[in-house]
Amino acid sequence: MRNKLLQLAIAGVLAGGTTAVAEESQPAPADQAFSLIKEAGLSRESGFSARAEGQYRHALSLLERTSGKDNPDLIPALNGLAELYFADGRYMEAEWVARRSVALTGKTLGERHPLQATALNNLAAIYHVQGQYTKAEPLYLRALEIREKTLGLDHPFVAATLANLAEMDRARGEYGRAALRYARAAAIREKALGERNPQVAQTLAEYAAVLRESGRKQEAEPIEARSRALLAALR
Repeated sequence: MRNKLLQLAIAGVLAGGTTAVAEESQPAPADQAFSLIKEAGLSRESGFSARAEGQYRHALSLLERTSGKDNPDLIPALNGLAELYFADGRYMEAEWVARRSVALTGKTLGERHPLQATALNNLAAIYHVQGQYTKAEPLYLRALEIREKTLGLDHPFVAATLANLAEMDRARGEYGRAALRYARAAAIREKALGERNPQVAQTLAEYAAVLRESGRKQEAEPIEARSRALLAALR
């Protein structure tokens, strides 16, 4: 069961992953929890937030009863629930769940595990959106370090954390550092996702905006033009 749940949690983070245990070898509650987590993700993608919350919470309850409250099997449900609460603006609930995920992941999988980076990034984003930058920054930096070492310097998740840090730098008026981080995030995304990707165009637009805000208009203009061209090509 643990292999299946952790493979689900890391999907999109690591290529391949652990081999899933055969469905028929699992007890019914574990099978049900696994299915509920997958269904909750689909519900979130379809905009059914309340349904997704119920599915995550039900999965969490099943796993707590079958695996215990300090078992890494709970991590996918915790991360999904934290991200859902964050998207709905329920920051107090999101923080509580994210902090639990950080503690559980560090305790059971280790402080250098890719899922620890996910949990740290989620918690940092909750503080970031509320303007609590002194709390958010060290968490982002820890997440960035883990992702660089475990996923590689050119992984899209590295770019995601860099873009988050750049956005925070920009909000604090630290334009030089923001520009460097946006530039690196854009380069990683282009290499990993290809030029014809909306994330690439958006990151370039943010990079150009920071350059303009710091008085570097001439540097900003060609980047703005490229971003507009990419967006036009995607329509």
